[in-house]
Amino acid sequence: MKANERWGIVGHAWAVDSLEHAIRTRRAAHAFLLAGPHSIGKTTLARALAKRLLCMANDASVGQGDLFGGVSAHEPPCGECRACVKNAKGVHPDVMLLEGVPSRDYYNKNGSMVPPRKSDREKRILLVDQMRDMEKWLSTAPFEGKSKIGIVRRFEDANEEAQNAFLKTLEEPPSHAILILTAQDAGLLLPTIVSRSQPLTLRPLAVETVARALVEKWNAQEADAQLLARISGGRLGWAVRALSTPNVLDMRREALGALNALVQEGRAERISRAEKLSKEAGELPQMLETWQTWWRDLLLLASEQNARVTNVDYLNALQAQAGMFSLEEIQRALNATRNAARQLGQNVNARLVTEILALSLPRV
Repeated sequence: MKANERWGIVGHAWAVDSLEHAIRTRRAAHAFLLAGPHSIGKTTLARALAKRLLCMANDASVGQGDLFGGVSAHEPPCGECRACVKNAKGVHPDVMLLEGVPSRDYYNKNGSMVPPRKSDREKRILLVDQMRDMEKWLSTAPFEGKSKIGIVRRFEDANEEAQNAFLKTLEEPPSHAILILTAQDAGLLLPTIVSRSQPLTLRPLAVETVARALVEKWNAQEADAQLLARISGGRLGWAVRALSTPNVLDMRREALGALNALVQEGRAERISRAEKLSKEAGELPQMLETWQTWWRDLLLLASEQNARVTNVDYLNALQAQAGMFSLEEIQRALNATRNAARQLGQNVNARLVTEILALSLPRV
């Protein structure tokens, strides 16, 4: 195992240590909340936690009914037992993962029609029926292991009815149930859900950690790895997708192009551009994440911290703007962009959010 990996995960060693300690001391909660930016590694950690809890090698010294494994065990998932192999293939019968619209096969199997969805954002929304299906699945005994593990991705995209339905399960979980939620920001969830979960907020990885992983595990060229590591903002998942999917970088380029156009436009032009951007609601969250990296870079440059800039391939443009805006203007723009991202997560009208944001940005 490489020095920067635990449970087969690149980085986030502190989070793995925290979870491992909770398991060994039997202080693990029945519900975990993994928060952090998109593509930071939340689902990867959730799957690894499920693998660790169900690994049969770590169960060797465990008594019947001990939900969280042996006290003396401090081992990663073995990767070889029947449970680990099934988890790696995504077919373990005691693990369920929910995300957005289930596959067409799910609806065919249950004799119902796939619900119509108008946009990519709607496709990510978790529905109350999905939560009820998980509740029913959790209520039955485990098939092979000592516990059943339900993983719910992007829980901030669950509608209010679904969150309330899930809260019932969270308040009175079956004794064998372990729930793992992932969300971009715990503040987007019902406070009662957050208070009943054991929270862990993942932090961006170091540039060198991401670059080394891209070279060693994904065979990237050194120069490509260094650039992607910097512009990923410490999100290994984003860097891996960008390495293999060119349109990820195309979307970033378009997002930065739109932002740099906005700061040069007048009121009427900004409203028009905001209207066009709002029609691509599914791409707005990623676009706003990219905009936040730009404003953070401007803050760093204004503080003469060039070495930590994320968008290194736009350094000349950043340096030019850093001399045009005051620190107060840059900070207000960053706060406004963060607020817009939060409002989108709360299902506020996309056109209204983008118009308010566009009009609040400084002008060169």
